[in-house]
Order: sequence, then C-alpha cells, then structure tokens
Amino acid sequence: MAMLFYLASTGFIAMPANAEEDPEQKLDEVIVEADREKEVQPGGFIYSDARNGILGNTNVMDIPFSQIGYTKKTIETFGDPSQPLNTILVNNPSIRTSSSSPRYTDFSLRGINMNGNHMYLNGIPNLFAQFLSPPAHVIESIEVMSGPNTVLNGSTTSVNGTNGVDAPAGIISITTKKATDQPINQYTQTFSGRGSLGEYIDVGRRFGKDKEWGIRVNAGNLDGDLSLHGAEKEERTLFINLDHRDEKSKTNLFAGHFDLRTDGGQRWFGVNNASTSLVDAPDSQKSYDFDGMTKYMHGYLMTLNHEQKMNNTWNLFFNAGMTNRSGSKYDTDSGSLSLNGNTGAISSSLIQMKEANKNVYFQTGIKGEIYTGAVKNNLSLAIDRSWTKNYRTSASLSGSKLVGSLLDGIVVQGVLPQSGPAALINEETSVGITLADTLEYGKMTTLIAVQRRDGKFDAYNASTGAKTESNNKLSTSPTYAISYKPVENISVYASHSEGYTRARVADSSYANEGELFEPAKNKQNEMGVKYQNAGVLTTLSFFKLNQENFFDVTPSTGKKRLTRDGENTYKGIELNVNGKITDKWNAMGGILYLDAQREKTANGLLDGYHVNGVAKWSGVLALEYEADKKTSIIGRAVYSGSAYVTDNKAQVPSVVTFDLGIKHRTAFSGTPVTLSAMCYNAADKDYWIARGGSNTIGLSMPRTLMLSATFDI
Repeated sequence: MAMLFYLASTGFIAMPANAEEDPEQKLDEVIVEADREKEVQPGGFIYSDARNGILGNTNVMDIPFSQIGYTKKTIETFGDPSQPLNTILVNNPSIRTSSSSPRYTDFSLRGINMNGNHMYLNGIPNLFAQFLSPPAHVIESIEVMSGPNTVLNGSTTSVNGTNGVDAPAGIISITTKKATDQPINQYTQTFSGRGSLGEYIDVGRRFGKDKEWGIRVNAGNLDGDLSLHGAEKEERTLFINLDHRDEKSKTNLFAGHFDLRTDGGQRWFGVNNASTSLVDAPDSQKSYDFDGMTKYMHGYLMTLNHEQKMNNTWNLFFNAGMTNRSGSKYDTDSGSLSLNGNTGAISSSLIQMKEANKNVYFQTGIKGEIYTGAVKNNLSLAIDRSWTKNYRTSASLSGSKLVGSLLDGIVVQGVLPQSGPAALINEETSVGITLADTLEYGKMTTLIAVQRRDGKFDAYNASTGAKTESNNKLSTSPTYAISYKPVENISVYASHSEGYTRARVADSSYANEGELFEPAKNKQNEMGVKYQNAGVLTTLSFFKLNQENFFDVTPSTGKKRLTRDGENTYKGIELNVNGKITDKWNAMGGILYLDAQREKTANGLLDGYHVNGVAKWSGVLALEYEADKKTSIIGRAVYSGSAYVTDNKAQVPSVVTFDLGIKHRTAFSGTPVTLSAMCYNAADKDYWIARGGSNTIGLSMPRTLMLSATFDI
C-alpha cells in the first residue's frame, strides 16, 4: 500500500468528486475509449490491425503472413507477475513454453527456441535477455509475428536466440501503455504461489491544448514465495511513458528502471545425449535448488519514437532505444542440471557469473505514397544502426559441484566460487538500409523489400582483454509477398524472406572454446488464407523454414563440444481461430502441425532425424463464457505433443494442461473493482517440457493460483 499512499499524497491520484456515481458507467467509459484508440476483434482477445515494421500499422487481413496482436484483456486474463510472459504467449499454437520458471524467458516459435532477446519494445530490438522480459503491467499489446517479416523490422544484432545465432521464426513485438483521453487511476494487488504478493500503480493523464500531452506512470513491487517450495522472486519496477501528439507529429518516450531477483526455481535439465530413454517426470513440488542459488539483474532502458508529417502523403520517422543492465548468478556451468535420462542421476559443476550489457539502437527513415497510373506505391526507406557490448566473467572451483538424483534432490559438494567483475567478451555492430514498396492494384497487393546489412562481430578473451576472433559480413536479404482479396473478408497470400545469422564463438563452457562458426543464410516461405466472418477471424498458413544445426556433443568425461552439422528444416501447417462464436462465448486458439528434420548432415549420418525438442502437434483452446456484463469464466487447454530430445532416442511424452479462471466486476463504496482468479496447471500435472532444437528439458511448476484485485480510483 506504500506506493498508493505516496502517489496519492503527491497528487498523481485524484479521488472521485462524487462517490455516488454509477461505477459500471465508469467502466464502460474506459472500455469505449480503449476501443477508439485501436480496433479490437469481437471477443476482445486480439486486435484487428498490427504494426508491420517500417510499413506502420496495417489491417491483419492485409498482412501477407501470420501475425496476431493480443490485447490488454488477454494480457490481464492470462498473465501472472510471478511467472514468465509465456503464460500469455502460449495462446498462440505455434508457441510453446521452454521453461516454467521465472529464471528464464525461453519459449519456442514454430519449433525454434527463442527468449527475451527476440522481444521488441515499441519497435526497438535488443533491450531484453534470457532472464529479462518486459513486466506485464506496462504492456498494452503483444504481437506475435510468426511469419517471414524480420527484414521489415530493421537491422538488429544478437536477437537470434539464446546463443545469439539461431535464425528466429518470427519476433514478439510489445507496445507499452500510453495515457488515454480519460484519466487513469488504478491500484492492483496480486497474490500467487505460496506467498508472492504484488502491488501495482497505474496512473495516466492528458493535458495541454486538445490534450496533446500525455503521461502514464506504472510502478510495481513483487516479493514472496513461488508455488515451488523454497523458490522466491523479487521484482521492483518504475516506468514512465510521455507522449505528445498534434496535427503534424506524434512522439512517444518510454523509460524506466528494473530490479529483478529470483532465488531458486531451477527447472532446467540437460539430458546426456547417450540417454536412450527418459525417466518419468518427478513430483513438480520437488526442489532442485541449493542454498545461494540466485539470479539477479538490474538496470534501465529507454525507447523513443517520433513521426513527423511532411505533407499529406509523406512522413519522416525516427526510432531509438538503449539499455544498460548488469547482474550476477550462482548456478551450474551451463545453467541446467546434467541429467542421465536412463537413471535420473544428476551432476553439474558450480559457477558464479557476473554479466552486463550495453546496447544502443537508432533508426530513421521516410515513408509515403506515390501513384503510378492505377498502382498505388506505399514506399518506405529506413537506415538503422545497432551496437552492443556484452561483459561476462565466471569462476568455478575444482571439486565444487552438485550431485544427486531426480528422486532424492541435489546436494552441494565443496564451496561456492567467487567471480571477479564482468569483463568484455564481445561487441557487435550492425548497420542496415531497408527499402520496401507495397504496390496496391485492385484486389491485389504486392510487397517487395530488400535489406543491405553490414554486420561486425568481435570476440575477446575475458581474462586478458585480447581480441580472439573477428568476423565481418556484408549481406543482402530480400522479402517479397503477394496477397489477393477476391472479396473483402477473404485474403490469400504468399511470402518469402531471407536473412543471415551472426557469427558464433564457442564460449568457456565448451572444450573447443574460441572456435568461430561463420554466419549462415536462412530462408522462410509461407502461404495461407485469412477469412473473417460473423465476428471470427481464421488464419490457415503453410510454411517452410531452415536453420543451421548447432548442438552439443557430450562425452562420458570432460567438457562438451559445440558442433554445427547440416541444417534443420521446419515444414508446418498452422491454424488460428479467434473471435466471438455466440453472444456469450468467446474463443481463442489453434493447432500447429510441424515436421522438423535434419538435413545435409556429415555423410548423411543424421539425415531424416527429428530435430530435438520439437513436437509434431501442438494446440491450444481458450473459451470464455460471459455470464453477464459483470462476470466471466474462462478455461484453457494447452496440448504439447511428444518430442525426441536425444537424436531419435529418448522422448518427452505428450501432455495436456488446463487453466481455469473467473473475473467479476463490482464496486466497493462507489469505487469500481475488478476481481480475478486464475489457476494454472489446475490438474497439478507433473511433466517434462521440450525445448526447441535442444537436448535440454524443463520440469513443470506445480499448480499455481493467482488472485488479483484492481481498483479504479
């Protein structure tokens, strides 16, 4: 309550002048205003339009690949501040969580592992990491771009997977909250897990002539026990969004500070590749933490977006962002516990690691319209630059390790090591120029885009500071697409995109430390159809993409080796359905079929093998029943098929999990209040979680209950 009293005393929160006003009318005003700002599909779960990179906002029917924008309603319904954003992202059938622990943000998109590195904030890349993602309470919308569109979103550095090199199957684009025309005074309290208590302040105002200026303040404080016994999470955040709008321009500045700490919560296991089977998942209440196991990160970030109207057809735009963060952790040398899948035995070395990251990004460009006869050209030209420095130092001690089993847990042998300050390990610069033209003629639209990218990557020895590797890559990556609308509510499309990964250097956890792997080209193709009718939007897409195959070779003794062998090919069919199916029922979900195989391996030895961690079938269905204007009940089923994790030998079994929730709007003493409850993993299933392209697996978290109360003051 401390934040509430502080903001009230400083004048940020204005108490209502008339406590007798109808609270339901106030709620209706807020909803109507939100709808004016951005159109929402019937049912309220997704938006009708989405940000299409440098092309700007576009109706989803006109975007020639799969793209879904999830609304504030979806975020508030499925989000839990004590868990990763994955609880929201899995509403997309192409996304499956790779970890249930807040120690990691990992998830897979169309079979390819991704994490916070792939999250854009207000159009800016490279602001987050594997342990860091935007807090849900600052987010207005989340767009899942699961098609070939990365060229349209600018030149970036290492937003390509956990290791910085995997070509993404898409990106996650997040937009922060802005001030609305109606004043916002919200205070939210949450409870989740065994004793994780949170309080959040959301205050917004518009002022000046025609309300041209807006300010939105979001502050959060979370502290307490997770649903896993002995695991705790602390998170303190303060973010401010300042925007300005007039007839000729619009500007948005978002900035803030974060302080995040997780004690325990280890749910990640590396399965020895020699394992021919996988023991059953243990009781998810079982802890595999040790005293002192912690991950900590703090820092600040900023984004700036500006658009200037030159005339009726041409606009200038500028986007920039930066982050500066540092942290430390006591963990295992690979971040996961080494598991013998046949016996359940566990053994891992211990490390302390300190790390830091500095990243700066800017983009400037112009977009406008030109008519060539009956053809309308929507032109965009952008130049951008991204540069980043990564710092890391780790320490280990001979004889300091973890030993145990899935049945008995783990114990520490030896003492915890102490690391020195973080030192520079690599720096990367990416400069790109992107030209795009969308040609509209009758019922047909054609997109042609090309990006010229100059990427430079340098690796350094953390101990000596000497440069160990350097790689420069000048590449050209095209994107082209075509869509046709025979009638207004049907769109047929096809698209193709290419892009390059960055170079990769084996780090100190590998026996071949310092070995450089050159960048590789990746291609994505997609075709599909979109159909909108009676309040329901349906998208059916067929896609194929390829990716270089990196994997770890783990010997019976000694360090693992990093190896690249051939490529992985992903062929799939994805169906998404979202909307209002009857007056009282809303639906969201879909199905993914994915055939992921290895190709072009050395001597064809592993050709035709399944890509580790990728299931053939995935699906999700969320149903909401609106009993009346005040009360709604929601249920969600998430299915993940079985997946190989050790070269066509050991398999993670298939699993279905269920989430159940209820929301009720009421009023206390004239103050509107929204009460919510959500139970994740309601059946309390114990199960393994596959991780795309990896022989590592996650262990489920136990049943988690989340309660919240939001007061519109």
